[in-house]
Amino acid sequence: MNKLKSLFLSQFSFWVLALIVCSYMLFSFNTSVFRDPEYANLGFGAKILKSIKIPNINLGIDLQGGAHLVVSVDVDKAIDNRLSSEGKFLDQVLRREDAKSMPKKKEIRDKSLVLNFASEDYASDAYRLLKEEAKHLKIDRKGLDVLVSLPANEIQRMRSQSVEQAIGILGRRLDTAGVQGLVVQQHGEKQISIQLPGEESIEEKKELISKTAHLEFKMIEKQAASKDALLDEFDGDLPSDKEILSGREEGRSQYYLVSAFPDLTGDHIVFAKEDFDEYGRLLVSFRLDSVGTREFADLTANNVGKNLGIVIDNVVYSAPRIQGPIPRGECQITGSYTSEEARALSIVLNSGALQAPLKFEYETRVGSSLGADSINKGIISCLVGLLLVLLFSIMYYRLAGIFAMLALVVNLFLIMLFLSWFKFALTLPGIAGMVLTIGMAIDASILIYERIREELSSGGTMRKSVVDGFSGAMVVILDSNITTFLTGLVLFKFGSPAIRGFAVTLMAGIVATILAGIFFLKSLFLFFLDNTNIKRFGLGG
Repeated sequence: MNKLKSLFLSQFSFWVLALIVCSYMLFSFNTSVFRDPEYANLGFGAKILKSIKIPNINLGIDLQGGAHLVVSVDVDKAIDNRLSSEGKFLDQVLRREDAKSMPKKKEIRDKSLVLNFASEDYASDAYRLLKEEAKHLKIDRKGLDVLVSLPANEIQRMRSQSVEQAIGILGRRLDTAGVQGLVVQQHGEKQISIQLPGEESIEEKKELISKTAHLEFKMIEKQAASKDALLDEFDGDLPSDKEILSGREEGRSQYYLVSAFPDLTGDHIVFAKEDFDEYGRLLVSFRLDSVGTREFADLTANNVGKNLGIVIDNVVYSAPRIQGPIPRGECQITGSYTSEEARALSIVLNSGALQAPLKFEYETRVGSSLGADSINKGIISCLVGLLLVLLFSIMYYRLAGIFAMLALVVNLFLIMLFLSWFKFALTLPGIAGMVLTIGMAIDASILIYERIREELSSGGTMRKSVVDGFSGAMVVILDSNITTFLTGLVLFKFGSPAIRGFAVTLMAGIVATILAGIFFLKSLFLFFLDNTNIKRFGLGG
């Protein structure tokens, strides 16, 4: 009874149970392989291997093929957009402080917002008010113009933030669109590298990437069937504070005259979704947060009877007439949508607007056959490494060498489990990291075994030597592996996508080496010492 209790309550038994549970989590079994005529000529063993899948491990672009895109961020446009939004704040300041006059004209020129006034007296008064109330901006005056610009440190912050924000938004958009194994990372000062593993047709994804999703609300001043009809109002010379935007109304092309500066932006969207109107036509509805709701209510209350243009990326999607104040902050974007278009629009609105537009620099495609060849070579390299380590271990350590190989197999299993659990993509450099782990793991076993031999040569019993050997070697193993782990962190933080793939498996391998190479291996030794007659293990003594 005591024998059975020690057998089933041993550390090794808990390890076996944990590995069984983790195998259930890691692997799936596709039984259709045994019924599919395509695999009828395969043997039973080959069918088993074909049916085993690891569904939660994504393969990188170099292993399964796909597309690699590089886009650049137009950071100068982000600065212009920021100045445009500051224009509304400046108008509010001038109204609140009872300025002598509002600007006659506004335009963005040479990274400055230029406010033009009718007289130098009006310009001087506005300059004084803005200097006191807009301390976060740089205010200058030149004749009839008040020049508003961003401080140098704010421009630098926006340059870096525009790229970081674009990386986050693109990641959310493409993840929502179902891209597996996605890699979005900064490439140079203002470029972004995007890897789309397994994607062959990427036009839809490029459309998601390129959309700035910059939502604005602008009051429609006039509309016409042609752009020239609106330009005729100004003798062909459109003022700098006006712009003409295209759109569609009931399937016909339409042009709208609006202010160059938005009355309200979509920065306050909290939720957008596909929906249907009372006639079953597709639309996109969205809801604003409390601040946006209040501003939207004021805008609609002050413009009852006028048309409100809903503008996305300088295209008027709809221009409904305001029948009355809209206090709930809910709005709909109507149009002739397909299901895919409505879904794409809701995705980009939910993920947020890009501060700056993106421009495609280049794209490359990796064929799936090249990826399959990389996988086969990677598997062969791992197997060759395992075989060489096995031969060395058995020749030098005999039974203890077989134990070291079992720990190594558990080590590789744990690496795959970590990749699956944290949803990291396995890449070709990642396979190289796994091969490196094989050498590092067997090095840990050698340190332990030599320490056990030292304890045995000092006259200790096998059990005491095993316990003391593991305890003595642990400090050295932890010291070397923690140092390497920190190196992996640095590579992951600052490396390219390929280097990050290597760093991930390197760090996962280090954790797996400590768990399997110390704790699992020790439990295996103690299990055999307590439950079998084997007492030497090929280590002497």
